Amino acid sequence: MRHSIVRAGLLRVFYPCLMIFGTIGNILCLKILLHKRFRRQSTCQYLCILAVIDIIFIHMRSARFLYRHIYHVDVRNVSLWICRTYIFLSSTLSHLASWILVIVSFDRYFIIKKLFSRRHVGWSVTNSTCVLILAVSLLNIYYFRILGTEMVMNMPNAQKTNNISNETVAQITRFVCIAHSPFKEFFHLYVPIFDLLFVAIIPFCLMTFTNIGIIRKTMRSNMLYITSRKQKRNNRVTIMLLSVILAFMLLTCPSVIYICLNRLKKSTAISNTKLVVLDLLESLWYTKHALNFVLYTLSGQDFRREFFKLLHCYRRKSSHPSINQQNDHNDDVTTYLRPQTGQKDKTELTTKSSQKDDLGVN
Repeated sequence: MRHSIVRAGLLRVFYPCLMIFGTIGNILCLKILLHKRFRRQSTCQYLCILAVIDIIFIHMRSARFLYRHIYHVDVRNVSLWICRTYIFLSSTLSHLASWILVIVSFDRYFIIKKLFSRRHVGWSVTNSTCVLILAVSLLNIYYFRILGTEMVMNMPNAQKTNNISNETVAQITRFVCIAHSPFKEFFHLYVPIFDLLFVAIIPFCLMTFTNIGIIRKTMRSNMLYITSRKQKRNNRVTIMLLSVILAFMLLTCPSVIYICLNRLKKSTAISNTKLVVLDLLESLWYTKHALNFVLYTLSGQDFRREFFKLLHCYRRKSSHPSINQQNDHNDDVTTYLRPQTGQKDKTELTTKSSQKDDLGVN
C-alpha cells in the first residue's frame, strides 16, 4: 500500500515537475553560459554540454514512467527497436553525464596547475567530447545484441455455455525487453558491475583526486599572494564546478551503487520497503540532472549576476511595451519634421541674404 502511494506521487507529481523544472533550468544554463563572458572558458563549454545531456536524460527517464502511468505498459516492451534503442541511449547518457564531469575536473585541474594551454580551447573541448561520445557508445553497443525476446504466456480464457462456465488457457506470445537466454547471466551479473564501475565508482575516485588537488592549489595560491581580478573570476568558476561535482557525489553515486547492487541479487520477491527505497533513490538520481541551475545560481557570483541581468531585461521588455511603441512613434515624428525644419531655416537664410544684397546695390 505504501509503495503504491509513493509511486503514484512520483508519477503524477514529481516526474512531470522534474521534466518542466529541469528543462527550463538547463535551458537557462545554456543561455547564460553561452554569453561571451563565460564561453571563452573550457569549463563553461563542458558545462554547456552537460546541460544538453541532462535535458535529454531527464526527458527519456521521466517519459518512460509517464508512459507506463498513462498506458499501463512499459515503453521498452513495445517493440524490439524501441527496447534496444531506449536502453542503449539511457545507459550512454548515464555514462556521459558522469564522465563529462571527470573530464571537466581534469581540465580545471590542469588549468589551475598551468599544465594546459588556453589556446585552441574550443577545438580541445570539441575533440575530447567527440572521443568520449564515441568511446561510450562503443562500450554500450552490446545492448543491440543481447536484448529483446519473445515469451509465451498462458492467459486464462473463461467461456460460458448453457449456464456452465468453462475455463480454458490460451497461449499468447508477447515481446519482452529482457536478455536472450544465452545472455541472461551476463546481463544480470556483469552489466550491473559494469554500470557500477563506470557510472559511479571510477568517476567518484577520479573526481575526488582532482577536487583535492584543485582545493589545495586554490587555497595555497590565495595564501601566498593577493589574488588578481582574473584569478578571482577563475576561483568563482571553480566553486561552480565543485558544487556540481559535490551534488553528483551525494545524489548520483549512492543511488547508482544501491540500484546496481540490488540488480546483482537473484530475482526473488522484493519487499514493499525495498521498492519504496529503490523508487526514492532513483528519483534522487534523476533530480541531480535538474539541479544544475540552482547550484550555479547559489555558488556562482558571476552566473547569478548574469541571470539577474537577463531577468531584468525580460521584465523591462514585457512590462513597458507601450513605452517602447511611444518611443518608436516619437522617433518617426522627429525624423519626419527634421527635413521640414531644415528647409525652413534655409529659406530664411536665403531671404536675409537677398535683403543684404539689395541694400548694398542701392
